[in-house]
This record gives sequence, C-alpha cells and structure tokens, in this order.
Amino acid sequence: MKKLSSLLCALAVTGCLCALPAAAEQPFSLGGEITVTKVSDGDSLRSGRLKIRLHGIDAPELKQDCADASGRRWPCGAAARERLVELTSAPLKCDLVDVDRYGRLIMRCLSGDADIAETLVLQGLALAYRRYSTDYVRAEEAARRKRAGVWKGEFMAPWDWRRAN
Repeated sequence: MKKLSSLLCALAVTGCLCALPAAAEQPFSLGGEITVTKVSDGDSLRSGRLKIRLHGIDAPELKQDCADASGRRWPCGAAARERLVELTSAPLKCDLVDVDRYGRLIMRCLSGDADIAETLVLQGLALAYRRYSTDYVRAEEAARRKRAGVWKGEFMAPWDWRRAN
C-alpha cells in the first residue's frame, strides 16, 4: 500500500509537470518547508512518503570506500550520508526540478541560504553529475583543487562503482 501511495504521489507530481507550459523551465516551489524523515545515502532522502534525489550531484554509494593519499581506505559513502544528515537537521526549502524514472522528486534544496548539494560537492563528498546538470562543475573543480573529501586520494566515480557492483 505504501508503494502504491508513493507511486500515486509521484504520478500526481509528474502530471503537474506535464501541465506546465513549455516556457516554464525554472523549477517551481512545492510551497512551505520540507522536513527530512530519512537520509538514505549522500544524495537521497525522504520526507514522509516523498522520495527525493538531490539535483545535479552523485554521491558515493553507501557501501563505497575511497582511498586517502596514503592509500588507506575510508568509508566515503557513509561519510557523505552522515554529512547529508547534518545538513538536513533543520527543515529545508526545496524546489522541484524534475521527476526521475524511479518516481523520485529531483530537487534543489536549501538549508538557510546554503544549497546542500553544492555544500556536499565543495566538501568532496559528491560529484557534479554532468550527465544531468553542469550546475556544480565549478564547485567540483574547487574541491579537486583543495583535495577535499574523495579528491584527497583515489576513488571510483559513483556511477562507475554502481556499474561494477
């Protein structure tokens, strides 16, 4: 029953998106604040029954490890999730960008004035997901220059890690 409710909600939102005029390319606000009830990994969360994926980024998978400069392994996927938990401890202001093929709402979310996706990328705990957006490429380049997070050693891009695992 829960899956059916989630699917119906996603379909309702998709219907709203289809009803928008073609010129409406800017995201629109869902209205009000979103309280996060669960953080699944470094780029996915829930607010009640709503499944939300952060726009424009891809974080290491929960079970994914990375290496630091000395080659020592560290749980970069778990670190990304924990940082997202911290960033979502207060209600968020989110704007809907799209709905993906899994029915998840693709959203840009702010905690105060801070874009949480950009924060994750700047801290090296997520990558700009260029396949879908170039919004966070500059933040990724800054994190790479600073050798922040995953950039301090070797890692596999999350999309490659998923394919291999």
